[in-house]
Amino acid sequence: MVIQKQLRDILSLIAELAHNNINADVRHTLVIDRMEPPEHETHKDIHKLESLGLVKIQSRMRDKIDEKGREYRLINITREGLQELSSEQGSK
Repeated sequence: MVIQKQLRDILSLIAELAHNNINADVRHTLVIDRMEPPEHETHKDIHKLESLGLVKIQSRMRDKIDEKGREYRLINITREGLQELSSEQGSK
């Protein structure tokens, strides 16, 4: 599968933050804070990754807030997401 560079960058960041572990949770607000585009663009891109089956977004965490006072959701990279990243590495 060929995905846009922006989506690949977000997927790579999620994999890095999760230490390439599909069971590791990553706060979506942490991903948003580390990406360059506006927050709403990164948010849309995370949902695009989910629609492609490359990440899983868990339900909103009520009463769970990050250091900036924002409610957050947890994201997990999927096996397919890791395979997508490794297929890109193999084609270079």
